[in-house]
Amino acid sequence: MRTKIAGGGGATAAARTPRLIRSRSASDRSSALSRQRRKLYWPFVAPALLVYLALFFGPALAGLWISFQSWRGSGDQMRFIGAKNYQRLWDDPAFMTAFGNSLKILVICGVAIFVLAFLISAFLRQMRFRKGLQALLFLPYIISPIAIGVGLGLFLDPDGLLNSGLRGVGLSSLAKPWLAPDQIFTTILVGVIWVSTGFYVMLLMAGADRIPKFFYEDAQVAGATRLQQWRYVTLPLSWDVIAVAAVLWVINSLRIFEFVYAFTGTAGNPPEQVRTVPIYQFLMTTGGKNPAYDMGYGCAMGVVMVALIVILVVFMRRVMRRDAVTY
Repeated sequence: MRTKIAGGGGATAAARTPRLIRSRSASDRSSALSRQRRKLYWPFVAPALLVYLALFFGPALAGLWISFQSWRGSGDQMRFIGAKNYQRLWDDPAFMTAFGNSLKILVICGVAIFVLAFLISAFLRQMRFRKGLQALLFLPYIISPIAIGVGLGLFLDPDGLLNSGLRGVGLSSLAKPWLAPDQIFTTILVGVIWVSTGFYVMLLMAGADRIPKFFYEDAQVAGATRLQQWRYVTLPLSWDVIAVAAVLWVINSLRIFEFVYAFTGTAGNPPEQVRTVPIYQFLMTTGGKNPAYDMGYGCAMGVVMVALIVILVVFMRRVMRRDAVTY
């Protein structure tokens, strides 16, 4: 028995030897390949990294430095004033109004967009011709925000197409001055929701379409309603897409500029009650009918907004972090 075992062990060892040799040979080739890859890593990565550092970190650091200066642009001598630009932001009611407007767009439009996107995506999953409907919903997002803003401004003019149509069908009581000072920001919020919802419907639908159908079939066999299917199947299995969509909305909402400017600024600068931070920053630097050319102040606004975006993105990532679900 011992001989048999010894003989078997010798045969096994003999059989394992070529495999061991092949394994070592493959390991050597892999190591050689890894060494070659390491040699090529920096030559390939370094140019892109240098361009990134030059075009991103360079201007970012310059903006941070200028935010501590009093400077009116090229040809003017910079004068270091410390944190006075940041103190001025805190004391500036126009900036606080713009900051509040940006936060309102972030929160109010964000909640409305995601509620609508969830509802629409849940219904579209069960509908025929959903690809065509998705395209129609996505259409406003791919049109230039300038064109959308100008078009909506003309459409909602007191004598525009909407009010004229309402009066024409005997609904004069519903015709309103949509662009009046006390109404215009609400109209802008509705416009932002209309323009952006289609994009987030597309994202959520892309996440839901990855889910195998048998999950829904099992849920239906178990008697789950459509809402329960969304709660227990769609939501957890597409959570990573939802988290990315939420981060994208945080970033995009705080940068909204063209739509509001085109919607309200066709006859001059946008009124103070509808300005977002990017618009106020534009007016305080090189934009508008009478630019202020206050570059240091404008850079301070930019630094504040970048810091806010970073804080919100980190917060969102931590709050929405879940264990990865594989299926």
